[in-house]
Amino acid sequence: MSSPPPVELEVEVADESIEVEVDNADMIPADRFTLPARADAVVELWRAKMAEGVLSPAHFHDHWRVTVPRIYSPQPNRTCLDWSFDEDLAVQLLFHPLEQFVWNTSAGTLPAAPRRSTLCGKVFKQGEPAYSCRECGMDNTCVLCVECFKVSPHRHHKYKMGQSGGGGCCDCGDTEAWKRDPFCERHAKNSEEETNTNVSAEVLERMKIVASVCLNYCLRLLTNDHTPGLPNDLRLKDAERDLLQILDQPDCYCTVLYNDETHTFEQVITTLIRVMKCNHRDSVELVTLIDREGRALVKCNTFQVCDKLKNDIESYTSRHGPSLKVLVMHAHLIAHQTFAMKLLHWLQIFVSLEPSLRLATSQVALGAEAWGVSTSLHGGGVTAAVMQNDFRMWKAARSAWHRLLIATTLMDYTTKREMAILFTRNYGSILKDFIRDDHDHTFSISSLSVQLYTTPTLAHHLIARHDALFIVLNTFISECNRRCNSKGRLEFDRNVPTGFKRAQFILYDVKYLLSSVPATFSDDLRKGFMHGLSLMLNLLVMMQGMDSVVRQVGQHMEYEPEWESAFNLHVKLAHSITLALEWAAAERGLAASAYRLALRRLADATTHPATVLKELGNQSASVIPYDVSTQPVSIHRPLSRFIAGLHLQLHRHNLSYHSPEFDRPDRPKPTPEELIEPVLQTMAMIAQVHAGMWRRNGFALLNQLYFYHNVKCRAEMLDRDVVMLQIGASLIESNEFIIHVLNKFNLLDWAAPDFEQRTIEDDALRYTISMVEEFLGLLITVVGSRYVPGVGEVTNEDRTKKEIIQMLCVKPMPHSELNRSLPEDQVHETGLEAVIHEVADFVKPSSGNNRGVYKLKPHLYDEYDTFFYHYTREELSRSEEEQRNRRKAAGLAECCPPPRLPRLAPPFRLLASVLQCDAALHVLRTVLQRALDLRARSFSETQVHKALHLMGYAVRDEESGDYEFLAFAESAERSGLLALLQQLAASPRVDAHRHLAKWLLAKMKKLLGQNEEQIGDAEKMETDLQEQPAEEESAEAEKSRRSKLAAERRAKLMAQIKTQMNNFISNNATLFQETNTEVTAEEQNLRPLYCGTALGVWGGGVPEPPRVCIMCQEEARVDIKLEPLVLVAFVQQSTVLSRRRAAGEAAGAGASAGASGRASAAWMPAGLGAQPHVSSCGHALHARCWRKYVDGVLDKENRRLYRLRQPAAFDVEKREYLCPLCERLCNTTLPLLPAPLLLRGSPPPLSEETYRESVKLVLKLKHQVCSEPVHICTEFCEEMLCQARARRVGAMSTDTEDGDTTEEKEVYVSTHSENLLPREFLIHFYEDIQHYNDSMQSHIEHFVNVLPSLCGLGETGAMAGAAALYRALAYTTLSSSAVLRAERRPLLGELPARLRAALQALVRLAAVLPSVWPAPAHLAHHALAALHTLENASPLAHEPFATLAALVMTATALFSKQAGPARPTNLARQMTLHALRANITRALIVLDLTSCTSEPMEHGEQYRPKPDLENLLPLIKELRRGKLEDGLNAEEVWEKVKGQCHTFLRCCCLLFHFLSDINPPMQLTVVDGDTWEVMCGYLELPTTFKALMDTPAVRQKAKEWAAMSNDWFKGKIPAHIVTEPSEPPRLIPLPDDFSELMNVVSEFSCPNSEKEDSKYPTMCLVCSQILCSQSYCCQIEIRKPRTGSGGGGRGGRDSSTEHVGAAVGHALRCGAGAGVFLRVRDCELMLLAAPARGAMLPAPYLDSYGETDQGLRRGNPLHLCPERYEKLRMLWLSHGLHEHIARAVDTSMLVTPPWPNM
Repeated sequence: MSSPPPVELEVEVADESIEVEVDNADMIPADRFTLPARADAVVELWRAKMAEGVLSPAHFHDHWRVTVPRIYSPQPNRTCLDWSFDEDLAVQLLFHPLEQFVWNTSAGTLPAAPRRSTLCGKVFKQGEPAYSCRECGMDNTCVLCVECFKVSPHRHHKYKMGQSGGGGCCDCGDTEAWKRDPFCERHAKNSEEETNTNVSAEVLERMKIVASVCLNYCLRLLTNDHTPGLPNDLRLKDAERDLLQILDQPDCYCTVLYNDETHTFEQVITTLIRVMKCNHRDSVELVTLIDREGRALVKCNTFQVCDKLKNDIESYTSRHGPSLKVLVMHAHLIAHQTFAMKLLHWLQIFVSLEPSLRLATSQVALGAEAWGVSTSLHGGGVTAAVMQNDFRMWKAARSAWHRLLIATTLMDYTTKREMAILFTRNYGSILKDFIRDDHDHTFSISSLSVQLYTTPTLAHHLIARHDALFIVLNTFISECNRRCNSKGRLEFDRNVPTGFKRAQFILYDVKYLLSSVPATFSDDLRKGFMHGLSLMLNLLVMMQGMDSVVRQVGQHMEYEPEWESAFNLHVKLAHSITLALEWAAAERGLAASAYRLALRRLADATTHPATVLKELGNQSASVIPYDVSTQPVSIHRPLSRFIAGLHLQLHRHNLSYHSPEFDRPDRPKPTPEELIEPVLQTMAMIAQVHAGMWRRNGFALLNQLYFYHNVKCRAEMLDRDVVMLQIGASLIESNEFIIHVLNKFNLLDWAAPDFEQRTIEDDALRYTISMVEEFLGLLITVVGSRYVPGVGEVTNEDRTKKEIIQMLCVKPMPHSELNRSLPEDQVHETGLEAVIHEVADFVKPSSGNNRGVYKLKPHLYDEYDTFFYHYTREELSRSEEEQRNRRKAAGLAECCPPPRLPRLAPPFRLLASVLQCDAALHVLRTVLQRALDLRARSFSETQVHKALHLMGYAVRDEESGDYEFLAFAESAERSGLLALLQQLAASPRVDAHRHLAKWLLAKMKKLLGQNEEQIGDAEKMETDLQEQPAEEESAEAEKSRRSKLAAERRAKLMAQIKTQMNNFISNNATLFQETNTEVTAEEQNLRPLYCGTALGVWGGGVPEPPRVCIMCQEEARVDIKLEPLVLVAFVQQSTVLSRRRAAGEAAGAGASAGASGRASAAWMPAGLGAQPHVSSCGHALHARCWRKYVDGVLDKENRRLYRLRQPAAFDVEKREYLCPLCERLCNTTLPLLPAPLLLRGSPPPLSEETYRESVKLVLKLKHQVCSEPVHICTEFCEEMLCQARARRVGAMSTDTEDGDTTEEKEVYVSTHSENLLPREFLIHFYEDIQHYNDSMQSHIEHFVNVLPSLCGLGETGAMAGAAALYRALAYTTLSSSAVLRAERRPLLGELPARLRAALQALVRLAAVLPSVWPAPAHLAHHALAALHTLENASPLAHEPFATLAALVMTATALFSKQAGPARPTNLARQMTLHALRANITRALIVLDLTSCTSEPMEHGEQYRPKPDLENLLPLIKELRRGKLEDGLNAEEVWEKVKGQCHTFLRCCCLLFHFLSDINPPMQLTVVDGDTWEVMCGYLELPTTFKALMDTPAVRQKAKEWAAMSNDWFKGKIPAHIVTEPSEPPRLIPLPDDFSELMNVVSEFSCPNSEKEDSKYPTMCLVCSQILCSQSYCCQIEIRKPRTGSGGGGRGGRDSSTEHVGAAVGHALRCGAGAGVFLRVRDCELMLLAAPARGAMLPAPYLDSYGETDQGLRRGNPLHLCPERYEKLRMLWLSHGLHEHIARAVDTSMLVTPPWPNM
């Protein structure tokens, strides 16, 4: 956009506005006014108007009206993706004038140095890391940003890491947010600075004027989205329009598309593609912008065009629901809105530099006066208007306002209080707007509540003076009123409206207001709290009895009722209820008022029928008739539970239920029976569910009971219900209480003496037995649950200890699991760390793969309570079994007696007498009597166990001496219970609980202080006591008799087996005679053939051991004439060993495989790049069995319906399947071939001179490789000359030639060669060809042909297949060497079975290819190309080992005809020696020798190298073209050179070991035995520099190689590409502290979104690049992977593409499809098998307890675990990612992660 011509401005004062007149252009000198001069003129005008006292907003608007459209108007026929504004011009014309006006300075003058605020106030973005201190924070909402945390004392405390949901701000510097250390180092300096300001009053006045103008302007523009045009005062006049020539079209409009939370990304992308006809990339970028900013401009044209597009979009999207929001706006309105957004940002930055300016702006925003009068457009200031119009704005505008308000009004306490008051006044309308809106809570102004209501002094002030608690709760109750039924109870439909879910955010504000309990109360605070509490009780009344259910009797429930909403409501309200109880308990007056009010609400909300008299034995009680099994009952009793919680606090203030404060003159308060009735109904219903009586009610009820007992809900559900029953037991007479409970459980009939004589159906009897067990369990809970402050004389720490003890009695637990089992308080703390070391010992993990666990201290096992009420049934059973086994191992009785109980608090003392009342004794007596009665049908062992446990509680209480009224032993003796217990201890019917009965009996005797003869019937008791040991003795005798019989039977069977074995040996004596373990003479003669050197021998002749097919289980042998065997294998493209990543070169699937740039090269370039890798699990099977299995898998997959709904561990379209035995991922088979036949005699010799001359002649005559030094011909070479030469030597593919012609060429080539080459060289090519059966040959060809397609290579066909095989052989060998070295294994020791099987099969396959390949010319081409590369190419351009492997394996096919297999003869030895010399030459050229300096000799002698190395340094200097450091030590240089050849020699040893089958020397079978001398000896290579390099011919060859290395000397080749690393590849180093990694990632922003943070920053652990993962903004377009047979030839590429996420695209480029990533903000590893599979694993970071934290759910400080990271490295290095991902796929997952979008 061109800049406007210079104009002359004449400023005149007329009607307090600016009049701009433009003279004739001819009269204006071109250089009279420049743009800065124009800005200065505007500033001078403003100053003049202010001096005159007539300055008004119109003066600013006139300037903006003209300038803003000139700079920010969008251009026609463009979208927001093409926007480009002149920001420098905007700064000069729009922002600098404002700054100059405020500071009253010229453009070049800067104001005084800014002062920082003592508050940070940084606004968090979504996903940004935030840190909270568990030691110092007032609550969990007090957080620090990264910058403050780095330099704060809290980094050394117990802190938590987490991700911000967005919208909050850093609390650094807020003294009310921290108990100590409120300042970081940055803000502590600011707090020490002088607080006085040097800013004058005039500057502050001008700042208020600018703030007022800017804020009102921004408010008008950013909420004006429903009118297409501008306000009248901002519209351009005609003269101004002509002057600026803004647009060619005067009526330019824009179509703006807005964000909503209804439509998905894909729906909007499809809409834009269909309606706007834009490409996929543009539509993705537009939708990403819409999601991030809240809106996007998608069209800029005339009104008619834009309106038509709007209608089309609305019409298209309305087909499947609500239409997208689309508006048409004038281009100038868009320009002003853009400027308004930038103006808000400028204002935020500008005022943050000086606290006084910020305070002035805050005051204006909150409605303070400017211009001498209040200029706000709305009552309450601009802030109130923003609050009321927040829902009208889009995301970016909302965020801009929120950031400004936080940066201004919340940075000072006075303005923050005014802001809080204003927020509270407008709270109702703000939340109503939020409920109607559909944007996330973080984008709503209501999210500021966490900043305002969590400040304790502010919260107390708002509750006291502005009734905040009432206002907040009233807003929520107004929403609840719509959900109430006719009875006034909440009722939820199956599909709960979104509005009510959004309304539940209000409950967080209730928690924030109550989060800090005041130390002292004022009258206003008491009044405000009680006013709010009355509304909270109204809400509890609405929830009391909601979601009631009726037992289904006839048929099963037709549909599951909705239950989640009620529990979600409870979970969000639970902490608020707890806090309200703490507030109410803080003062006596509050406690009394709250308890009285709660009792009144309960009385008003419930009505009970007339009571009915029920009897039990000689006791009776008036009970409330209500049959739970037939009438509605609910699990939700929040009002009763609130009363129970408040009742616990009464004793602190000398209050009780009977205090006169709670009496009502008009209506009596609820009786204790009425108090416990709702809870008792719920408990009875739960018991019936456990008894199986509610089975027809479906899973909804079971789910409710699960959460009722779950740790997340039980604090305000189960625990309060138990307390309420304990209250009832302490207020009601004990006999009556027992009768009440029995009546509600329908067990009064069971307690009748004649129950066993009645006729009862089996189902009813079974239910009754279970109900008795549940009743006894409830009684245990009521009597024994005393670890509750207020019930027992215990503290919260004691309660936590008890929970920990009980959980550790189940099993030793890791910290996280133990922490999850404890309830959290309102700040999400469990109190575990405070007490854990008193009750348990931490056992550190033995390795990085284990977790540390806590074990209970031994002396605390006695506190184990079997029927602990927080146990699930599984935990109860497991804990009892664990404790029985522990006691048995310790030689103790196998029983778990009840522990000693804490002393009851005074109000609950009567609980101790419940078990000694007549009703309880009657129940216990009934249980024991029926246990002894063998005809009783209502007996169960569980009843007896629980009855004995209850009696144990009573005995423990009596033992303690805390209750003078307790005499349980006497009552038991008097009622006959003791006698029954004596009989029970001897009864075989309850043998499992005999030890417990004995323990109880002994305890009661001790309490009675009587001898055995004094207990009633002395003789009877004595008889019983005598019978008991006799019975025990008889039981022991019976046990020993059975053991003896079993031993005799075992001996008899063994004798029979031995006799049968001897008979078999005698009948088959000949077989055993033929078995001879001694070494035969033939084997003795063969042994020297398998020892010695691996080169210069024939190789082969090794007998193959028999194998067993894993499918048919038949034994088979590997033989060329028998049915072929195959190994299941997996082929993948790999870059694990590539050194090309740092050089920025392509390393992915599309990387060049060779210098020719095609996949048909058999050798590899320097640095490797992406190459094929072959692995196998080592399991063999018949080829026919494999084919049958794979066909079956394919048919099954094709028949499977909806296969895309579930993730699959393999993809049949990519030929994948799972090994039938170990289920390892495979995609092909590797034919098993026998070793070649052992030839007679020794291999013919071959001298270096003969080899050298022969190679020169071959390369000279065979112009398969053309004469140009850089061009290597391939079968696809289009040069006519090369094709002609190729035909001469038979190099063209036989597919394109006639058979007769090919035969003539082969004869011609063979004859021609024999006439010229020496016989010493040619004799290595004469060998009889072994013939393989057709099946084996076809499998060999199949494996070779599919290699390119399996690796995703661009070229396919026979030539490319053979080349891929040789590269795969070399790369797999290199990889195997690296794995062995990384695992610290010997080179040729006991190799892992997988590695040995794959390498041996691959080497043998490559070796026999010249004998079976149908097109020998292909192999001849590769042989000549490899030979040319080794001889006539720089060693810096290729990997010598890979070139050597290809050359050795194809050498016998050099003359384009079928030949014998490759053998490790002297020809191979000369090739290896030549390749070693090339490797040494490369090292001499590229090595950095600066560290190899020689030390001064003693007596000043000059350093002299050894005679063998005297020519080393001169040679290096010559090769390096005269550049070499002085003073080098030749010995150190040679050692460094040998180190560079270490990997080459290791790989040669592996290759020729499997090629020759020669046993390695002992040194190579031990760790670190692979020395230079040993490996050269095994390969029969020279070891000294003189023998290797110091000969004229070799020196000349080295110089030739150096002369070819011009790219190196020109600096075009990075050193790391041509230098062997000192160790196998590693993943990138990670910092020890995970917070450092979080901090690094926090600075990363999306590369495709300006100044926008990435939600899922993902780091590649291979190359350290950080990516914006799982985001549409960074998707890339790739070519779809090819499927099918892969034999389409070079032209068979699929042109279709797809869009994938940044991580998937990076995995394809960096890892050839396999990637290891760290999702930092989620603290998890992501393994990718691009593009469609992956797996998530915990990151290798552990907390101090040895546990991972996937997802940062706990947020503990994490540190790197080297063992886990090394394990991950080995998984990557051994090419196990694909297999691990396949094994990690969970077919039971309902939702599969979107792997392609990662």
